[in-house]
Amino acid sequence: MQAKSIIGKSAAEIKAALDQSIAEGYKPTLAFVFMSLKQEWPAVQALLNQEGIAIFGATTAEAFTEKGISNAGITLLLLDIDPHYFKLVFKDFEQSSPFQSAGEIAETGLSSFPNPAFIIVATVTKSPGNDIIYGIEEKAGADVTIIGGLAGDTQKLEGTVFTNNTSGKNGILCLVLDKDKIEVKGLAVSGWKPLGTVKKVTKSEGLWIHTIDDQPAMDVVEKYTGNLTLDSNETNKIVKLNSTYPLQVNRQESGQTMIPTLFLNKETRAVMCGQQVPAGTTFRFSLPPDFDVIDTVVESSRSVKENNFPEADALLIFSCVGRLESLGPMISEELQGLARTWEKPMAGFFSLGEFGSIAGGKPEFHGTTCSWVALKEK
Repeated sequence: MQAKSIIGKSAAEIKAALDQSIAEGYKPTLAFVFMSLKQEWPAVQALLNQEGIAIFGATTAEAFTEKGISNAGITLLLLDIDPHYFKLVFKDFEQSSPFQSAGEIAETGLSSFPNPAFIIVATVTKSPGNDIIYGIEEKAGADVTIIGGLAGDTQKLEGTVFTNNTSGKNGILCLVLDKDKIEVKGLAVSGWKPLGTVKKVTKSEGLWIHTIDDQPAMDVVEKYTGNLTLDSNETNKIVKLNSTYPLQVNRQESGQTMIPTLFLNKETRAVMCGQQVPAGTTFRFSLPPDFDVIDTVVESSRSVKENNFPEADALLIFSCVGRLESLGPMISEELQGLARTWEKPMAGFFSLGEFGSIAGGKPEFHGTTCSWVALKEK
């Protein structure tokens, strides 16, 4: 299986690069399309439809390839994969819940292949990302391979997922791969170091933590991280928090899951997280990131390559937008480190939540995490 990446500032630039590749004899069958919300995705959709190329697409805050960050552009990762080895499935959350939609996707995957892997992009919903994990696991089992991210911008939390003839601003798109034909190996890695002692959530409701160790959650967060917010308007009741200090939550079956703190309510002293954190959950705060965070991600891929997956045909990366906010320009070092490890075409985007498994764990929904996956035809 051969892969090629394309990056452009317009659909016209993408067309020119695609035409050249096809003229040189390359015949892609599948395109991963990650593009800025500032771009017109229907133009790219029409272009790929004209060439008969299957589309796995999403609009995002920012995308990248091994060549670098697109800077409000369009990125494509093309594969000449055998069409019998994959299936694209779209589900609209307006028709059924994320949990039900994920279960239906799992059923489709299992009816298509005896050993499926699920690569997913979804829009942000009112339901926690865990519901997508649970929906797939209920049908496919806890040891299933699930990797992906939530698409959308960082302001309105809106995005679009699209395939050849279908799109939605409230749905999920899944690429089901036949693992008997395509090797799929990936990890979800954070690198943030723990801070302080173990804490316990003593009262929560939905995405809001009200008390930690029977103290107002906001008071505990401020004690450990300082009054660090991204909203300087003192009149606002709901204030956006800095994403530098995610919670490191202990999960019995899946190990440590990173959950960012997103907002605080100055009246109720509650803190809103990126997913539900039920009462009784134990966690630790995180230290601000340094270069060790980058080294941990890059080393995870090197270890996999050296020990049990020496070659790849292509690489996909779903990296939390919180990493971009926290690491700033250093995020390019992380992306280039992954690219140098595999030395193959890659594509990805900065996501609003990540799906994947830490080493030795089962799939989970994460935050402030880099979820990467290497693909190779057997």
